[in-house]
Amino acid sequence: DGVSKSVGEPLSKKITSSKILLVGAGGIGCELLKILALTGFTNVEVIDLDTIDVSNLNRQFLFRRHHVGMPKCVVACEAALAMSPMSRDELKYVPHHGNVCDNSKFNVQYVSSFDLVLNALDNVNARRRVNRLCLAASVPLVEAGTTGYLGQVTVIDKASNVECYECQAKPTQKVYPICTIRSTPSMPVHTIVWAEELYKLLFNPKVEDSMLFEDQSGDEKSTYMEQILNLRAMMCKSDNDFTMNDIRQAIGNVLIALYTTEIEKQIGMDRFKTALKVPTSILSESIQQITMDENLLAPSSRENYSQTDVLSKEDCIAEAASCLMEAALLWSSGSTLLPEFDKDDVLAMRLVTCTSNLRSYVFGIEPIQSYYSAKGIAGNIIPAIATTNAIVAGLQILQAFHILRDQIEGKAGDLKKSCRYTYCLRDKTRKGYYLLPTFLPDPNPKCFVCKNAVINLTLNTTNWTLEMLLRRVLKKELGFMEPSITIGSSIIYEEGEDIGDDEYTVMLQKKLADLPAGGVKHGVVIRVEDFTQDLEVDICFHHQSEWEPKDGEDALAEEEELFTIGGDKPAVAQSTLSTKGEEENEEEGEDGSDIELVCSDEAIILDNDNNNGSLKRAFGDSENACGFEGANKKTKVDN
Repeated sequence: DGVSKSVGEPLSKKITSSKILLVGAGGIGCELLKILALTGFTNVEVIDLDTIDVSNLNRQFLFRRHHVGMPKCVVACEAALAMSPMSRDELKYVPHHGNVCDNSKFNVQYVSSFDLVLNALDNVNARRRVNRLCLAASVPLVEAGTTGYLGQVTVIDKASNVECYECQAKPTQKVYPICTIRSTPSMPVHTIVWAEELYKLLFNPKVEDSMLFEDQSGDEKSTYMEQILNLRAMMCKSDNDFTMNDIRQAIGNVLIALYTTEIEKQIGMDRFKTALKVPTSILSESIQQITMDENLLAPSSRENYSQTDVLSKEDCIAEAASCLMEAALLWSSGSTLLPEFDKDDVLAMRLVTCTSNLRSYVFGIEPIQSYYSAKGIAGNIIPAIATTNAIVAGLQILQAFHILRDQIEGKAGDLKKSCRYTYCLRDKTRKGYYLLPTFLPDPNPKCFVCKNAVINLTLNTTNWTLEMLLRRVLKKELGFMEPSITIGSSIIYEEGEDIGDDEYTVMLQKKLADLPAGGVKHGVVIRVEDFTQDLEVDICFHHQSEWEPKDGEDALAEEEELFTIGGDKPAVAQSTLSTKGEEENEEEGEDGSDIELVCSDEAIILDNDNNNGSLKRAFGDSENACGFEGANKKTKVDN
């Protein structure tokens, strides 16, 4: 056949007999499955956690409208089987609807059964997980990503001594002061972050986890917490001890408290006397009239509604009331609502869109967002271009051909000679090329994942607890899943299937300096192991009790827990709070904390304007995650 004539009989047979793992069945994943089926791959397994959304249909061509709501991997495998020129009896395309980070299913032993792995993922944590699994299993990984017209493909292979996914530092995340989010928003992203926190205030089991939470026992009475808590209490009732009119009234009270009472209170306190725009509260009568309408129809349910429509203030009120009504009925009937905002949850995204737009109307912020554009900001998505996905997927398959050929010829550990790191460019180079291949980079000698380098960690060992170290550094920052910690020969902490939940509970609240075996103090080295990823690293601790801001930086808040890794500048522990990140014209308020917003996509950074200088990689996450400097700072959808 055509493939055999193109690549030769030996490679054609290897293609037919190889076992391939594809992680991700989205934009790139669909293109990969199409090519895998058409080029004769017969044994493919696909892992994907997502279900199909309407917004996927414009670029993920294996899906149709009647597939919406179905698992991507299941539908994609069926489509691939249908387009393969081979008979179904010869094919084995197995979908796994699940999370690749689930160690009970997708572990080192599982990955080691494959000849190679193709990545088509959309977030850092999953990419990091697959990177470590492939390194531990010594299975080649073909990594790729796209952002708009930009893309890149590389090969990661432990035996070939090339750069792994974690050899390059991730871009700094964008942060916004909480005082700006709560009191002086000036950009659509500010109101969307506020709306996400409102969602958490409404539906998270721990209401205090939202930055909008206000303690009722304080001296200053909150204008909205009572109404929020009343609505939550009503939604939690399982005996339906309320009428539809009660729900409408409670919803109206919440919206009035947020968009009328609270705003008028802030204006009365002269909070905006220096602002360029003074906010205008929404009339309580307007909110009451709309929310109490028994025939209220959500604007998003109208026959001619489109996700790109921009709703009026009145329509946003109606949409918010409808979303809260739906949520109340679902919650009271025993259905589960997401405790945290997820842009892929339609109800959550509808609520965030309309409530953020109402806040934009109040503060005179433009432009007002459609559902589609708000989702782009909320998820920091630069929409993928289908042709870029197809190009990148094709490049991945070409790299797979090189890997398989080397396996045939016994050169499996020498992929540097045959494989390339390839960039897909938007603007052609001086020589007229839109694809720019480079040699696979050497590993970073300081990479703790592939080079087992010692990590230098600086923090206040007398203030930090073991729980904080586990949550903020080991798991969040370094990606350990089931860490075990030893000091010398003493096991301080363990996680795993055979470890009881309360076996090490007593250790969690101990200060690092007070731990057994002499504790963690300045100069102490601990060993952290994670058998689920075959990962072992030594961490050398450096005690620092005072942090000085660098020139041009704001003073660092004393109450925030700071740390540095590898000698870089102080970084706030990676939670939703951070220490700096002002926008122009933003006012400092009483609240000294900030909220973090990821605005960095996987970035290819060129050193000159002609696209033929030296190339640098900076990895992050986006819809398919890859872009150039300039793209990696965007917080809105490119239309």
